[in-house]
Amino acid sequence: MSKLEYTEEQLSEMREDAFVNIKEACKRLQERTKCGNDVVIEMLNEVSQFYLIQDEKNKS
Repeated sequence: MSKLEYTEEQLSEMREDAFVNIKEACKRLQERTKCGNDVVIEMLNEVSQFYLIQDEKNKS
């Protein structure tokens, strides 16, 4: 992905949108699977690790 510059207001809006969308997806997952918060936390950590690895690869 290309590196773009965003204003703090744009970043704040993106974060808020992402948070709402991710939270809703997690709630749907929990409703469908009856999994606990620990499963959701583990899944979110794995997603976070994926993006950290991608970021490192892009810096190389």
